[in-house]
Amino acid sequence: MNSQTSSSRADLEFAEAALREVLVDEFKQEARADAMSLDRMLVHIVNMHEAISTSPERHANVAKRLGDFAVTTTRMASRNPDAASKLTRLSQALGAASQRLSAKPAGEKAEGPVS
Repeated sequence: MNSQTSSSRADLEFAEAALREVLVDEFKQEARADAMSLDRMLVHIVNMHEAISTSPERHANVAKRLGDFAVTTTRMASRNPDAASKLTRLSQALGAASQRLSAKPAGEKAEGPVS
């Protein structure tokens, strides 16, 4: 496992912990629909751990999905003022994990036209 994958896994684990922090019983009762969405995100994030470890070509897909989750949780924060700080922290963690997975490893050439 290379250092980028290790760092990406750490970012993903942090995002998963932040998501679990939001999914407390109180939030599940007050924001049932958003809690159900977060439950589904959690399943995807757990699966993403394996995907980035076993298949580096999936990093771009996982990064895009995490970016989508970050946008979704930002919207949830505006709908749920009592959980806004936790949802904002979750959104930031998801965005950081997405950014890390989007970055090219050192020594890898960027794709594009050759001059």
